[in-house]
Amino acid sequence: MMVALKVALVTGATSGIGRAAAIRLGREGYHVICGGRNAERGAEVVSAIEGEGGIARFHAFDVMEEEDWATLAQSIISREGRLDVLVNSAGGFFSKPLPDTSLEEFRGLWTMDVESVVLGTKYGLRIMRDTRSAGSIINIGSLAGLIGIEDCVAYSPAKAAVIQFSKVAALEAARLDPPVRVNSLNPGVIWSDMITQSYGDSDEVRAFVMDGNALQRVGELEDIANAVAYLAGPQSRLVTGTAMVVDGGRGAD
Repeated sequence: MMVALKVALVTGATSGIGRAAAIRLGREGYHVICGGRNAERGAEVVSAIEGEGGIARFHAFDVMEEEDWATLAQSIISREGRLDVLVNSAGGFFSKPLPDTSLEEFRGLWTMDVESVVLGTKYGLRIMRDTRSAGSIINIGSLAGLIGIEDCVAYSPAKAAVIQFSKVAALEAARLDPPVRVNSLNPGVIWSDMITQSYGDSDEVRAFVMDGNALQRVGELEDIANAVAYLAGPQSRLVTGTAMVVDGGRGAD
């Protein structure tokens, strides 16, 4: 068994915020376990981290399957021997008016965006408890979980659940010895595949991304990765149970 100084697990690491977070944590000196379903893209992320001198491996699994989480947890304990940071980034999104949204669609997004975070936090805490790691769990929520977003009748409630769940988990995790910190990180509108796949890639869409943003700049994946690095590290040692927002001021009004 090889024991690394710091170990981080990032779900949804093959694209978007998860990919950016994994690469940033690699730069911060973490041994990064990149979780996802696409092995080809997973290999690309591992290669990107290793290309900058970092250490990483890809683990293929489905965040919605508890058996997969149990297998991954055993793999981490036997191979890395500890877990210091968990970023629950895997999730889905769709935009559709309520009258046109089926219950099946609502339940599907809830499973992806909420139940996966519950499972991840559960098994992350188990690993940290059993290996006595003073860890940090970062659950990716959304500004949409704090304010109403038109046509996000499934996404907004799911992210609201992630935020509230993270607060409850933080209270429980603080009782562990050593304590584990749990926070939600809530991006505003960030330029990513989630935006371009849903709305397209055009000047009009970029203008939409900045619309209502007090700083009048496009939110980038790097902005969220920077926040992940802060919540993961010792600088945030007194921060737990919070819903951190990185939105350029979009939600300030």
